[in-house]
Amino acid sequence: MRSIAAGVSFLKNAEGGWTVRDRTKIVAHGLSLQGLCGMIDRPVTIVATGPSAKDYCWDKIRNGSRYIVAVAGAPTLLKEKGVRPDLLVVSDSRFARYGIEHFRNAPGVPLVTVLRGASFLAKESRNELVSRPFSLIEHVNSWYGLPQLPYDVLRALNQESGSPFHFSEPPDLAFRIGWSDVPEHGFFSGSTVAFVALQIAVRLGARDIEIIGMDLSGGNRAYDEGDKPVRNTLGANYEPVILPSFRMMHHALANRNISVRNLSPVCPLPSSLFSGGK
Repeated sequence: MRSIAAGVSFLKNAEGGWTVRDRTKIVAHGLSLQGLCGMIDRPVTIVATGPSAKDYCWDKIRNGSRYIVAVAGAPTLLKEKGVRPDLLVVSDSRFARYGIEHFRNAPGVPLVTVLRGASFLAKESRNELVSRPFSLIEHVNSWYGLPQLPYDVLRALNQESGSPFHFSEPPDLAFRIGWSDVPEHGFFSGSTVAFVALQIAVRLGARDIEIIGMDLSGGNRAYDEGDKPVRNTLGANYEPVILPSFRMMHHALANRNISVRNLSPVCPLPSSLFSGGK
């Protein structure tokens, strides 16, 4: 809880979301994940911000036939292309401070973010929280106001609860590598927000998912980053975290009749992990 902005607190509310307070004042009421989005009844396109996204044929998705999930800074790219997203997913709390212009490029778009990020929004850019419906999610075993659990205790509780979490073997005790069928109870970061968005999309019933711009290059992004770019750690995290995370996704979704296609022509992830070629 030391990472939460000073004076901000959270309390579960009757809608299954979180009520955000700044000291004694209520700032906003969040919704549950399903209360925010409902069940998705269209094919899903997750838009990441690798440079290959600039080459996508955007006319394909301007007609509303696909449910558009923008991750991190993608609203800026989508605004340039004349596409309004249906959902914004931000799992890196730094964006609530250093990437606030991306929120502003998706006014009113429903938001899924983490509690720490919401705390910074509540303190520093409150309108970007209160002007849109939002849902807050937490990283597995980093739940707000609760002590971390030993791995064996957490694994036993998971089994008793129907195994919503799929843990890696050997276990990743930072809980970055894995898969969550119920991300509102905890998500695995995979060290890339596209992986978080995948867990959310599958949870909400998506069965046809494509990913644009997931280059994982660790290089530049598909939008102008200005003079304060957020540090890109994708290259450093690829081998130790990202690759094994997508292997976990492939294993968790086997035999579920869910198609996940990676459209990036330069992404280093093996095409065998997905339901279609690049």
